[in-house]
Amino acid sequence: MIWLIGVGAALGSLLRFEITIKTKVYFKKNWPLATFLINLSGAFFLGYLFGLQPEKNYFLFWGTGIVGGLTTFSTLNTELLGLFNTHHPRTGLSYMALSYLGGILFFSCGYYVSLWN
Repeated sequence: MIWLIGVGAALGSLLRFEITIKTKVYFKKNWPLATFLINLSGAFFLGYLFGLQPEKNYFLFWGTGIVGGLTTFSTLNTELLGLFNTHHPRTGLSYMALSYLGGILFFSCGYYVSLWN
């Protein structure tokens, strides 16, 4: 069972790395778009899975493993601190509000979409 989480987390973190690299190539802004998109899509997918209530091993692989490896709370907070430390408080506040509120919204949307299936 633990190997399901490990394999899923490895795949999720590789996916996060690729998305981050590609996003930074196309969007060279002061705003951490890659982490924002990754975390919101992860929140949606986790809400969707939660709503489906899959069997335990399926959730361990997809939810805990892949989504857990894909999303990154630590990078979000490191980027927030970086924005505040480099005197970008408005950007930091907008990133914080959109990330936390957006995470709740996207999780809820994923959950309710799963109920339609």
